[in-house]
Amino acid sequence: MVRLAGGSLATLYTQFGSKEGLFLAFMQDQHDRFAREMRPDCVDDLPLEQALQVVGEHFLRRLLQRDSLAFFRVMVSEGRRMPEQLRRYFTSGGMNVVHDELVKQLKHAGLSDTDAREGLSYFIELLRSHHHFQAISDPNYVVSDADLKTHVGKAVRFLLNGMKLG
Repeated sequence: MVRLAGGSLATLYTQFGSKEGLFLAFMQDQHDRFAREMRPDCVDDLPLEQALQVVGEHFLRRLLQRDSLAFFRVMVSEGRRMPEQLRRYFTSGGMNVVHDELVKQLKHAGLSDTDAREGLSYFIELLRSHHHFQAISDPNYVVSDADLKTHVGKAVRFLLNGMKLG
């Protein structure tokens, strides 16, 4: 593979240190791109429910794109050999971009920082739920725009009711 790319193993190890280093560079590059693309247009001026809907739709659409699904599959399968890197991905990632975007709004609505962050982690999991799993396991799985909006709307209402904000 290295020869096909016009290089050598010596160059690879000089540049990345090891196969693990190459994998980490790949993960970081994909992660950074995903995180940049997760941030929707500014939602600061929107009411909380509408902001959650916009962010939720944007997040789920991006999460279900083919390149995101492919990256997730690689990360999980290869990450078993590098559990520390996999843990790092899950604790600092595109998901945190979404959290940070909405934590300030939930805090403004009266929640503590801890409650806002915990509530949003549940919200992210509600968004992912069966759609992400289905898309990972079935390359032909498609969510219609109407179904996506309905799904996000239900997750928003669940979060707001559960946090006693709705």
